[in-house]
Amino acid sequence: MRRVFFLLALFVHTVFLFAARAPAWVSDIESEFPKNKYIARLGIGSSADSARTDAVGQIASFFKSEVTVSTSASSTMRNDGAKTEKNQQLERSVSVMSDITLTAVEYNSPYHDKWKKTYYVVAYIERTQGWQAIEPQIMRQKSKYGSFLELAGKEAEPVMRYKYLVRAKDAGEELLSALYMGYLIDPSKKKEYRTFAEELSQSQELGTLDSYRIPVLVETTGDYENTIASKVADALKSYGFTPVSGRNAAHDATVRITIESNMKSEDEICTIFPEVSVSILGKDGRTSFYSYHASWGKTVNFSLAQAQKKAFPKIAEEIRKTLAEDFWERFLLK
Repeated sequence: MRRVFFLLALFVHTVFLFAARAPAWVSDIESEFPKNKYIARLGIGSSADSARTDAVGQIASFFKSEVTVSTSASSTMRNDGAKTEKNQQLERSVSVMSDITLTAVEYNSPYHDKWKKTYYVVAYIERTQGWQAIEPQIMRQKSKYGSFLELAGKEAEPVMRYKYLVRAKDAGEELLSALYMGYLIDPSKKKEYRTFAEELSQSQELGTLDSYRIPVLVETTGDYENTIASKVADALKSYGFTPVSGRNAAHDATVRITIESNMKSEDEICTIFPEVSVSILGKDGRTSFYSYHASWGKTVNFSLAQAQKKAFPKIAEEIRKTLAEDFWERFLLK
């Protein structure tokens, strides 16, 4: 019995001896990495590498979640499809900035708890070095934002002016994200972030986007009872394109919709292979800013009108969903 107690005491003593060797930062990370100087996270894993991965992953998640939450609320467009793309773009921008910031990450020497078979590592960013890593990106975003605002101010064509305003707002939101990340890294940058956030929210030029209107003349050929043209107009209304009544009405752009049925007739059966082209032209009716083209498989019926009546509603609904996204991606963002 005495031997058993001796071995038990020895075991307990050994456990406490090993526990005592654990560095202070394992249980109190701020003892070595105070918040005023570092952004630090403790990683835990079955190996030193997995602990490092855990630690840096926590820092990455911190930046991405904090910055996205702080700025995504200001990212809105009037079209659901464009809004989805816009949010995805913001997330990509935040991811890029987070990756840039993570280049400043360093690690301390891992601690191995042999009894728990666990490794502990701290990933940390020294705040001044983190700011140095992200500052060039902030300067690029400032230049981009200013350039698009300047272009919008000089542009006479309403379609192009709208594009530059959208790009300016887009660049402004990315800059706001970068400034917020800069503030997370260096709290002394808080004033710069808040000042620009106020400027962006109160900008008179960017504030016109939600109510921006471009009177457009809609020219259509080959439609069936305005089925496709009405959905094209619906899709473009989300960007402020407002159809006018009559060719003589004042307008700032022309939307030209060309529908080809590509009809083939055989044995009193009509087969069509529809194609739709949409062009957005300037004030002069000749300068093309944007074009969209799509084609569909065959539709069979007893006459051209019946084939169009059968095929065009489905085509129109598809165009309504895809045209706005395509316009956003291939015109506004290019």
